[in-house]
Amino acid sequence: MIYDSHWSDIRSEIRLALARHLDEIGLPCDIVSRLSHRGRLNRASLFLILADPGDTKENRESIVTLAVGLEMIHKASVIRDDVEDRDILRRGLPTELSLMGPAGALALSDVLLAHGLTTIFRVKPTAMHQILNTLASMSSGQFHDVHSGIAISDPFDVAERKTGSLLALVFWMGALCSSRSREDRRLLHSIGLQLGTAFQLVNDINNVTRDEGRGKDIRSDLAERRNSSIALLMSRQGAGTDEAPTETDISAAVDQARAEVARRLDEAKALASQLDEPLPVRLHLLINDEATARDFVNDQQALI
Repeated sequence: MIYDSHWSDIRSEIRLALARHLDEIGLPCDIVSRLSHRGRLNRASLFLILADPGDTKENRESIVTLAVGLEMIHKASVIRDDVEDRDILRRGLPTELSLMGPAGALALSDVLLAHGLTTIFRVKPTAMHQILNTLASMSSGQFHDVHSGIAISDPFDVAERKTGSLLALVFWMGALCSSRSREDRRLLHSIGLQLGTAFQLVNDINNVTRDEGRGKDIRSDLAERRNSSIALLMSRQGAGTDEAPTETDISAAVDQARAEVARRLDEAKALASQLDEPLPVRLHLLINDEATARDFVNDQQALI
């Protein structure tokens, strides 16, 4: 991947810290191994890069601990999402649902969420208000995603709430920990929101265009009447409401979603140009270079 070719050292540091934290809270070794080794840890890595802890050991330990807390919150949401979607595979590997059953997976999700929040509160209590607002947004987005009977006027609102809001939190917390100005924190929150929403929109597009490795048929979101951006775009045009959508309906919705991805990437770039302090080198291309930005939002092979 273009965007993360220099992130391997950061990921290794986070994996080790995550495994240590999961072991300390008493999770079985097999679960610790799965959770710490799977996934690209993009959110935790982005936070760590933005927070810029430097070489001071005490400061770096605190920042890495916050990255672990954010990753635990993310993993908790992914596990719950798999249960609600009844997904037995994620990117070709068994989900916690398939390995532990619904009760075990939900219990693990609760443990990760609770300890993720506790970890962050211990190190950075001033971030908790923003974190709770983010969780409210994520849960609302997921609720609207799975309840097809709810009227939704903005076809991109669900994607923004359930996925965009968490990346927005990551960028905001990175700005907070690096002592950026209030205006930079606001801008970086918006940048994360645009990138995170674009990431989810690409996921919605992939659901109707290729096999996602979930152990389900292509277009499962449409078959299960999920409120994905593709379904909402078709509904707004009166397509696919009473009968199966046509290829023309789906193609038109995909084109609109792709246009929205491009718009959000452009918006993230425009926002970055307004920052008081420049972005760290490792993130500059991710925001400012179109090919690198698209590489990031198209990275749908990440595990949990």
